[in-house]
Amino acid sequence: MSRFCTQCGTVNEADARFCDACGKPLKPRAPAPSASTALAPDTPPIPASPRRRLPWPWLGGGIALLLLLAAAAWYWLQPQEPSREVFMAAINQHLAQHDADYRRKVCLRNLPYGKQSLVTSPFDQASNAWLGELVKAGLYAAPQKISNGFFGEQLEYQQTDLARTAVVDGHLCVGSGIEAVTVTQWSPPQAMGELLVSQVRYDFQPRQPVAWLTPAIRRELFGEAGKGEARIMLLRKDGRWQVADDGERQALEAAVFMQALAKEGIERAGEQASTGLKAWLGRLFGPAEPSADDIWQALLDYSPLLASQQQGYAKQDCTALAQQPDTFSCRIRVGGGSERVLLSKNGDGAWQLRLP
Repeated sequence: MSRFCTQCGTVNEADARFCDACGKPLKPRAPAPSASTALAPDTPPIPASPRRRLPWPWLGGGIALLLLLAAAAWYWLQPQEPSREVFMAAINQHLAQHDADYRRKVCLRNLPYGKQSLVTSPFDQASNAWLGELVKAGLYAAPQKISNGFFGEQLEYQQTDLARTAVVDGHLCVGSGIEAVTVTQWSPPQAMGELLVSQVRYDFQPRQPVAWLTPAIRRELFGEAGKGEARIMLLRKDGRWQVADDGERQALEAAVFMQALAKEGIERAGEQASTGLKAWLGRLFGPAEPSADDIWQALLDYSPLLASQQQGYAKQDCTALAQQPDTFSCRIRVGGGSERVLLSKNGDGAWQLRLP
């Protein structure tokens, strides 16, 4: 197709780049669109693909979760400080795992509950009053009068199915075990090697109590307070407070006991014991010193858990104190150590441990 020069009007070849007459540059022709790429006039433009957004809410939640887990791990690794709440949690975890061991604390032993029937005299007011409470609770049927030969007329109480389901080893139990309701007292934690040890006193009530537990039955079990009281040894191991097992308790009980004696100045009191001729005359004419068995019984009265240490116990010597009549300072060996203890007789004539 020919091209015209816009300056002089000369007709040029279709592919000419300059005018043959005046030499003016000619504008290049725009290439014609091909059929494969041409769009229809009413075809809308193709929108650009949107940019993908990062999941900021999910990412923020993941970071928060990681921080929470890190804080929980840090808290768990911190050694627990002694407190009522910490001790309560440790005690109840132990009690829940050993229900059968503590069930005896919530079982009645005042009658032979293993028998399906109980016979009483009409004149036994105490037994009939108590059985009357059990009748109200649905554990026994109302008494029937029976003739019992030489004993004459008596009352027979028949046990119900409700009572039979609660009898364990001949005792009437009002719960599966015990649970602590409050920690009332604990001793200052003592360092025993890498451990901390504390004696804890707590009040308890039946775990999973039966529906028929009346106030009268509760009082029979726990007295007017309506709840039991017990002591237990706790130790902090690997930073966590927990109840000492039997082996740990037996070993630590003796060690804590000896530390308590030393703290109270038993050794210093023993150094004040009289010596020389006066002491010899006192031993000759004065009261007889406590025997090894007397001392051991006094120790058990003070701390029953020392029973496990009897094999290593021995009496070494005793000396009468000049300024304290009928009082002896005795050196003993127990729990792997040697200590002095003070003993005197109580009003019943039994030897008892004394603290200065």
